[in-house]
Amino acid sequence: MNTATDISSPEKKLVSMALLVALGVILHRVEALLPLPTPWIKLGLANIMTLLALVFLGFKAAMIVTVMRVFLGSIIGGTFLGPTFFLSLAGGIAAAGFMAFVYRRGTGPFSLIGVSVIGAYAHIMSVLLCVYYLFIPQKAFLSLLPVFLCLALISGVLTGIAANILTSRLIRKQVSLV
Repeated sequence: MNTATDISSPEKKLVSMALLVALGVILHRVEALLPLPTPWIKLGLANIMTLLALVFLGFKAAMIVTVMRVFLGSIIGGTFLGPTFFLSLAGGIAAAGFMAFVYRRGTGPFSLIGVSVIGAYAHIMSVLLCVYYLFIPQKAFLSLLPVFLCLALISGVLTGIAANILTSRLIRKQVSLV
C-alpha cells in the first residue's frame, strides 16, 4: 500500500501543482473581495503561486497553475467566460510567460522581486491593451498608464517579497515539490 512517502516524482509534481492551483484560487478569490480602483486591476497575490511553480516545477507547471487558477477562480466567482475572465486569463498568461523568460535567463540582475515586477508589468500591459482595444478605445484611457504602472510596480514588489520569503522557507525546511 502506498504512503505519502512512496509517491513517485510525477505524482508528487501533480499533487504539488494541484496544491499551488488551490492556493492560487483562494488568493484569487480573496483579491476579488478587496476594494480596488478598477475591476481589471488586482494586487496579483495569486501570482505568488505561479512564482513558486516556476521556481520549483518549471515553466510548463507555472503556466498550468496560472491557467487553472484563472479558470477555477472565475467559475467559483461567477465570471467564467465574461470580460473579467478573459482579461484575467490574458494577464495571467502574459505575466507567467514574461516571468518565465526573465527567470530562465538566470539570476543575473533579477531576484524573484524583479521577476515579479516584470510579471506585474506584463499583466497590466496586456490587460490595458485588451481593455483599450475591446472596451474603451479612447486615447484618454491610455493617459492612465503611468498610474497603472505605478500600481503594478508596488504589487509586483509585494508579490515578489512574499514569493522570496516562501521560497526561502521551503528551501530552508527542505520541502521538495517534485
